[in-house]
Amino acid sequence: MFEALGLNMGLDTVIVSAIAGACTLSFAASVYLFYRAKPQPEAKELDDIVQNAPYHRLHNILKIKA
Repeated sequence: MFEALGLNMGLDTVIVSAIAGACTLSFAASVYLFYRAKPQPEAKELDDIVQNAPYHRLHNILKIKA
């Protein structure tokens, strides 16, 4: 198959090269996905956080004066 191109390599060399290329490609893809920037959570206003706080869960921990 490769003799027509002037390449005199064995089948084992082609298989090893294909495996090495696939491993390199998968490693590069995993590095890219690992270092890709993650979306930052949107900033919330302090008033919204205090207004939506779960005060009903604090009745055993903290006494709230009404």
